[in-house]
Amino acid sequence: MRKMATWEMRLARRSSKVPLGHRHALRYRHPTHSPSMRVLVAFEDLRYLYRDVFVKAIRVLRPALSVRSASLGELDYELGRFEPHVVVSSQPSGTHPAGSGAWVQIPTDDTKEDDERLARICLDGEHWKIDGPPLSELLAVLDETHERLREGSLSEAC
Repeated sequence: MRKMATWEMRLARRSSKVPLGHRHALRYRHPTHSPSMRVLVAFEDLRYLYRDVFVKAIRVLRPALSVRSASLGELDYELGRFEPHVVVSSQPSGTHPAGSGAWVQIPTDDTKEDDERLARICLDGEHWKIDGPPLSELLAVLDETHERLREGSLSEAC
């Protein structure tokens, strides 16, 4: 019997909380002849390590993606200039006018209540909250967004 990695066990336990269509996304398929997906990671300067860790992890685990880093002060500018398909940020999606296919908000304010500290994920208009999120969930969102982009069905609803 194959041993499961910790992130696989966590995902298996919470699989009912993961929206349908995300469960398969952990099995990464390198894209072939597909549009390049752009990911923007933006956190406040005080949390520059968050930015760096997310950017490096995405670049290593999803090398076909175009990943850019920005401070919160540069977020609006980068949204307009880079036009990302996915945004990973400490800011909620509704505070910025530009739409994207997916937005992962990871709150960094430790003074907030428990529910306010949950990560909020929007993918193509679908919304859910998750504790963390674990890297596996972020990769699943990236993979599902990339799949929808390839299919031509990705909206800018987030």
